[in-house]
Amino acid sequence: MAAASPVESLQDEATCPVCLEYFTDPVTLECGHNLCRACSAQCWEGPDTAASCPQCRETVQQRNLRPNRQLANMDPIWRDLESLKKEGDENRVFN
Repeated sequence: MAAASPVESLQDEATCPVCLEYFTDPVTLECGHNLCRACSAQCWEGPDTAASCPQCRETVQQRNLRPNRQLANMDPIWRDLESLKKEGDENRVFN
């Protein structure tokens, strides 16, 4: 199996484990994993209940969700990389 390219690895890191799309309004859970704020609301019933992380299944408190501004700021960059990949110009990113 071929190793993933650096662009594909970045895209994987930019993808929510719930909706499988690029993060929208990303939040960080107590365990350190990230997901979209809307996906957290979709996955869990009430805002004050304990829930499990969709990646590691660790119990987390929903009220402790923290905005991940750095991840949110990366969104336009990932979208630019995606468009370069579609154009077949992925090598241009690293030169």
